[in-house]
Amino acid sequence: MRRALTMVELIFTMVIIGLVFMVIPKIIFVTNKSLETSVKEDALYNAMALMGIIVRLPWDEENTKYDQILTPSAGRNDYRCDSSTGFYRVGGFRGSRNCIDNSVTPMNASMSLGREDALFNDLDDYDGYTIETTTPYGSKYRLDVTVRYLQDPPAGRDVDLSTLTSASGSTDIKEVRVTVSNAAARKKAPFSASLYYHAVNLGQIRINKRAWR
Repeated sequence: MRRALTMVELIFTMVIIGLVFMVIPKIIFVTNKSLETSVKEDALYNAMALMGIIVRLPWDEENTKYDQILTPSAGRNDYRCDSSTGFYRVGGFRGSRNCIDNSVTPMNASMSLGREDALFNDLDDYDGYTIETTTPYGSKYRLDVTVRYLQDPPAGRDVDLSTLTSASGSTDIKEVRVTVSNAAARKKAPFSASLYYHAVNLGQIRINKRAWR
């Protein structure tokens, strides 16, 4: 019986061990990188899905009850739509921006943002909403939502919405921001991305309906 390795066998063994130590770390690195990419893709997908849910809601709590354009407390007179403008908002052809007569019971845009009750039934109800979620790989990330009023820009000109600043009262523009980032317990390189949506005070659009007979 042979009691030792030949030189050729020893060399082959060393080559195989060397290849293993070279290849395995690369496989682990590529796998981790792929999982990290998957986590970010999952996070961004859910951020877009959450934004899609929010922007389909009525613009304001009053729009859950009435379809009309509302009256903001700090909006520009350029966009007024009440008795002083003949219940007509400038822009488009005549009749395209009519307001329902609210002279008896004025419909004002909400001064405060956030939920008025337990329901998420209008756009700004999601202000301050936060959720942490876990991917199929166990990695955690969080979604944060903020909603704010922006200063109304002057009418009749192009506007860079990113330059508008926060307003102290209600205006005709609400900005929704959904930010996705690492959860606090996730020990990975930090990442953060934000999605923005600007919604304007145009009232609700509803399909005409009638009772089934």
